[in-house]
Amino acid sequence: MNLRVTLLLCLSLSTLAACAGKPKEFVAPSAQIGTADVQSIYLATNRTVASDLSGTTQRGDALTFAQYDITIPPTHKPGKVEFSAANPDPSMSFTVANARAVPSLAALGKAVRTEAGPRGRPIDSAVVYVHGFNTSMESAVYRHAQIAHDYGLQGPQVTFSWPSIERPLGYVRDKDSILIARDHLEALLVELTRNNQKVFVFGHSMGTQLVVETLRQLSITGKKKVLSRIGGVILVSPDIDLDLFESQHERIDPLPNPFVVMTSESDYALRFSSLLTAQPERLGSARDRDRLVALDLLVLDLSGLPDARNHFLAATSPIVIDVVTSAREEVLADRFPRSGVIDVAAMQEKRIN
Repeated sequence: MNLRVTLLLCLSLSTLAACAGKPKEFVAPSAQIGTADVQSIYLATNRTVASDLSGTTQRGDALTFAQYDITIPPTHKPGKVEFSAANPDPSMSFTVANARAVPSLAALGKAVRTEAGPRGRPIDSAVVYVHGFNTSMESAVYRHAQIAHDYGLQGPQVTFSWPSIERPLGYVRDKDSILIARDHLEALLVELTRNNQKVFVFGHSMGTQLVVETLRQLSITGKKKVLSRIGGVILVSPDIDLDLFESQHERIDPLPNPFVVMTSESDYALRFSSLLTAQPERLGSARDRDRLVALDLLVLDLSGLPDARNHFLAATSPIVIDVVTSAREEVLADRFPRSGVIDVAAMQEKRIN
């Protein structure tokens, strides 16, 4: 491998590491919670979990479950995860006010179904979040709490954390961990959809491949009733080869609807993923819109937004948060498109004017 290729590879991995980020650990509040909001997050993980309910990078043989109460400071700004390991003050930063183990998948499912709203709407149903490459369990939980808070989600929130090695050079190992986690995510979705309960699923980056692989697995193993209870899927900046996605999509029946893909042609992380995999077309940065439309997807194109290179605009951009939450009434009234391509920058401009 020549020097130029080596440098490009190192740069690629460093950029993909943007999927990770602080916090790398859970911290307890150093002061009273006061006026901080508290967001409850359930956890299902096939990582090995430490006795203090913090995560490891080790692959586990079975799922482990927990529940965390995450404080969100009154000074919180949409899109941010304000964090301080040195001074975890709930008035200024995210902290873990409480952590407790959940004994079994059945116990988790019962708790989640009890808390979910009766109408099967995305705002108050169970939501499962699957994180991306090089991401710690703690980062995933904090990020999920931020997203739930900023988007005003009222239903139970479940973070599914697969065992990322949490290293920039761990791309291939993380890809293998995704495949290992398919049966575990399937078991979670089967449990959460019991009693005809609706569940919404969203994944980010490499985690979207785990989501789609699991949906395909549910379909080809005959669990179509479970698929029919998935009220919607959102793939954010999906790090999936486009040819692979088309083959996966073909086997998913019934396809959850809406099936949303959030893309940006300028996504730097996906450009470097293309370099690593020698596959130029990633689903999250695909330029061939007709090819995507043919799959009966709803594509939210973020390419025209400020910071369109950012790999997680759906979570970090106040503009995206504002646009999506403003469209909520149309979504609930079933007036929002379920397929096609929507230019989010143009949509925001129209709203302003």
